[in-house]
Amino acid sequence: MVTCLMSLNKYVWLFAPSLIILLIVGLIPFFPLVNYSVQTPYREESLFVGLEHFKKIYQDARFINALQRNLMYSMIVLLIEIPLGLGLAYYFHRPGKLNSIISACIILPALFPYISIGLLWRLMASTYGPIGQLLSNFGISYNIAVNATQAFGTLIIMDVWHWTSLVFLVYSAAFAGMDPNPILCARTEGASESQIFRYIQLPQLIFPSIFIILLRLIDSLKIFDEVYVLTSGGPGFSTEFVSQYIRNVALEQWNFGYGSALSLVYLFVIICLCVSIMNILTKGKGVLQ
Repeated sequence: MVTCLMSLNKYVWLFAPSLIILLIVGLIPFFPLVNYSVQTPYREESLFVGLEHFKKIYQDARFINALQRNLMYSMIVLLIEIPLGLGLAYYFHRPGKLNSIISACIILPALFPYISIGLLWRLMASTYGPIGQLLSNFGISYNIAVNATQAFGTLIIMDVWHWTSLVFLVYSAAFAGMDPNPILCARTEGASESQIFRYIQLPQLIFPSIFIILLRLIDSLKIFDEVYVLTSGGPGFSTEFVSQYIRNVALEQWNFGYGSALSLVYLFVIICLCVSIMNILTKGKGVLQ
């Protein structure tokens, strides 16, 4: 143990630049945010208001609706992307020319920038775009600028198309890193593919699953660019998420104090969700042991 710690200390300096950047980008802005949340900044005279901004949040129906919408959106995309990405990785992770071509096509959407994805789907989802033209052949009127359900559903489909590739990539790496000997032994003993997956491969996917679920959860909760480009939160506020509302409060209404308080509350919600999900997935400490 002591030898391992000594060898680890020799390489700690390699992580120092990343840790310094993480502190500068993540931790240092946190303190001004806390400071703004208890004041009315950028006025003629900044006033200390204490917890008034936080008390106002619980009476803010627009924020509550945006939070509920965001949580529902995250739950739906996770329930679709995780099983879909796992299934695709299970069938296409094996070496082969055809599998390599299919895998490259699946991974491709994850390489596109957020803004490009929003612009692409804005063109596709326009009244005269391919989606609208296709649905019109079946007698379905498609207009995300008017129909809130269609707008929300389009956002979900866009997210699934964009980020299932990342789930696929993580699970493909997990399958590729598995020890093949237990699988070969199980096949020799006559085990079916479903039994091999359930009793040998699935237990080894716990930690990759925790990683990708938390990663996609956080990413879906802070979604902004694609929604802003595609629907701008409309029609009405039907696709407005928390990130869009905070931007509206802080930058358009120029209320940095209340916007900072909203950001801190939302950060607390995300941390609680991540800790709760991690505890559920690991069943306390049973999996780690």
